[in-house]
Amino acid sequence: MSRCLGLAACRFDGTMVKAPWLQRLSQVAEIIGVCPEEDAGLGTPRPPICLRKHGEQTRVVVCDSGEDITPTLEAFAQGYLGSLKPVDAFVLKSKSPSCGLGTAKIFNDGSYTLGDGLFAAIAKAQRPEAVLVDEAFMEEKGVEGLLALLGDPKF
Repeated sequence: MSRCLGLAACRFDGTMVKAPWLQRLSQVAEIIGVCPEEDAGLGTPRPPICLRKHGEQTRVVVCDSGEDITPTLEAFAQGYLGSLKPVDAFVLKSKSPSCGLGTAKIFNDGSYTLGDGLFAAIAKAQRPEAVLVDEAFMEEKGVEGLLALLGDPKF
């Protein structure tokens, strides 16, 4: 689960997102928190990052400076996701350039499209058996909605 969702103040600006469903989730699941940006060594607080299209590739860059940090985040995500035991689900931060699920802005010549953040894309590729949702899903459907997606026979 994205660590900024009620587990730690690790967002780029040093804040945490309230997650009222977290207590219920912790009753039915083992929660493992991850912040791809902080865990890759970018620190907290840190300059905002964004996704930019370069030709056919999407790169992760520091928004203000344009510094490409894609290799750093890719290396962390590949290693971290490869080291996990089997995972049933990921609960990720929407709109994040790391964790967004179809909600991350990908900038290209003054406009943008929506897509997956880098960590989310790698999680989808490495863990195709896992269910991926974001906090917007959790706020709307709750833990019971997640359990239903997982095929829990009680729901």
